[in-house]
Amino acid sequence: MKFLYPQFLYALTAILIPIIIHLFNFRKFKTVYFSNVRFLKDIKKETKAHSQLKHLLILLSRILAISALVFAFAQPYIPVNNTIIHDKYAVSIYIDNSFSMNAENENGQLLSIAKDKARIITESYKSTDDFNILTNDLKGKHQRIINKKLILDEIDEIESSPNLNLISEIINKQKNILNSSNAKEKTIYIISDFQEITSNINDLELDSNINIRLLPLSRNEMSNIYIDSCWLNTPNPIVGEEINLKARLKNIGQKKTDFSINLSINNQPKAIANTDISNEKIIDFYFVCDSIGWKEGKITLTDFPIQYDNDFYFSFEIKDDILVQSLYQEQENKSLNKLFNKDENIKYSTQKISQLNYDNLMLQQLIILTEINEITSGLSRTLNNFVEKGGSLLVFPSEKINYKDYQLFLNSFNANYYISLNESPIKISRLNDKHSIFDGVFEKLNEKLNFPQIKKYFKITRFTKTEMSSLLDFENDQSVIGEYNYKKGKLYLSSIGISDSFSNFNKHALFVPILYNIASHSSIKQSLYYFIGEKYIQSNFKLSSDKIYSIENNEISFIPELQIDKLGVYDQIKQQGHYDLTENNKKLSGLTFNYKRIESNLKLLELKKIKNISSKHKNILTLTKKNKTLAKEIKEINNGKTLWKLCIIFTLIFLAIETIIIKLT
Repeated sequence: MKFLYPQFLYALTAILIPIIIHLFNFRKFKTVYFSNVRFLKDIKKETKAHSQLKHLLILLSRILAISALVFAFAQPYIPVNNTIIHDKYAVSIYIDNSFSMNAENENGQLLSIAKDKARIITESYKSTDDFNILTNDLKGKHQRIINKKLILDEIDEIESSPNLNLISEIINKQKNILNSSNAKEKTIYIISDFQEITSNINDLELDSNINIRLLPLSRNEMSNIYIDSCWLNTPNPIVGEEINLKARLKNIGQKKTDFSINLSINNQPKAIANTDISNEKIIDFYFVCDSIGWKEGKITLTDFPIQYDNDFYFSFEIKDDILVQSLYQEQENKSLNKLFNKDENIKYSTQKISQLNYDNLMLQQLIILTEINEITSGLSRTLNNFVEKGGSLLVFPSEKINYKDYQLFLNSFNANYYISLNESPIKISRLNDKHSIFDGVFEKLNEKLNFPQIKKYFKITRFTKTEMSSLLDFENDQSVIGEYNYKKGKLYLSSIGISDSFSNFNKHALFVPILYNIASHSSIKQSLYYFIGEKYIQSNFKLSSDKIYSIENNEISFIPELQIDKLGVYDQIKQQGHYDLTENNKKLSGLTFNYKRIESNLKLLELKKIKNISSKHKNILTLTKKNKTLAKEIKEINNGKTLWKLCIIFTLIFLAIETIIIKLT
């Protein structure tokens, strides 16, 4: 047992007063004369022993009453977890206001319960203490010390938010805020449902000077179906042609049958799919767009009780033309002219290598080198810059290539390079039907597929720092055409030339789908959507520092931070949906934002695990009391089990005993 004000114990010397009174009985006896002894019969006789016992009991009750009263003023307490009582406390309360807190349990919505607990915690402290409130929004006004009245007002204003933070990041924020207080005792409260994906409490950087109190909230058992992501089968959708949109669905819970999901483009219904889903499934939507420009899409499903992830927004652009240019040595390639010149969706052009317009190269989406003998340093730099910024480059070698030029050129892409020309025939043994270039080309791949006949080919090195994906393979496992990702663009490297002297590839049935799909995939892959909370988003076109850009919709408008190839949006976007990137009120691009899907996984950190982690650390406690007893639990943790009320009760009891002894005797 300890005392909050031990200096009051000096008052115990007051017990000497009743002792002195009883030792020196100053009672004066008065002589009473009786005319007749018969009056003495009514006097009750007391023995000497009985009188002494009475005086001792009165003395004892007075001593105990004074002692109990002194103890009450000294405020004794029994420490809980090595409690040390301080004059001033600093308290930071985190309320998890993420979407998962919209779930319910038997007492109501979790967010409302969390706010009630925060009020109880606040009321458990004095008005002179320091307070702080924090949410996932990390608002500037919340990152400071405030008084008791202000924190209660701030708690009332808290609403559900799409933002999400790791528990460890929140606690680090709270530590920094509390360090600005001069209070000796500092305590952090975490009120959350402790979703497993964000509750990295094992990674906490503990501070022995700061206490951490964890208040986990349980919820009713539930399942959730949500749209995780979506993508198009081609980066360049074409007007009038069927577009394939793929959507990945995930199910957390029991299998669901006959489940429907809808697709709309520009608010017009386009497709509906009915399916069964156990854990994860990819749904295919097929639709056609009859005009160019930006298209705003939305995938919708119906699922309860978690609803924030029932909608998934995306946007894409259907461009006017795909710009393809062929660079040739002496003569234009007839096969390429025949393939591209008749297609109304492709704008095909050619340039002779000796008369190059370098500025024109940078305007293209696909450049094809058709049997160029030498690669100059200027051309190499231009093509490297072209691919780096998102263009696609297809290389068909010449029989008379300058190996050194090509090696330097291909090394700039971290790609393999040509070693020598092998003039022996070789067979093609495999087609990579999983490659996106072949999406939709084959209804069913025939194992006995008739491949082009190869008369000769270039041997290529087989080491590279850049990942390569092969479209076709020779029987010796060397790639016929390999795809290399470089920065934002792609390099397609062929082991054979495009002329008849190498093979019959330019007349084969595979020539059209391979070349056409390389062209249709030849633009920067469009970002169909972004997630709210990302500080920067990548731009699909070159931004100018001389211009002012704006991101806007019907609700908000703001000027983003401009950086070469990306835009800083920070926390400006609050609601999911479609936005426009504009310059001087002219729409440049569609931008779409969705809520993060992290919280769609409903798995919570088990209470047993939370308690196990907190039990390993002296300054971490898990509080699981209900609201009615939470205040008492907090006061006991801060002040120990106080006994002053009990001392007052004993004081009254001893005074009552004294009175009874005097009255009855």
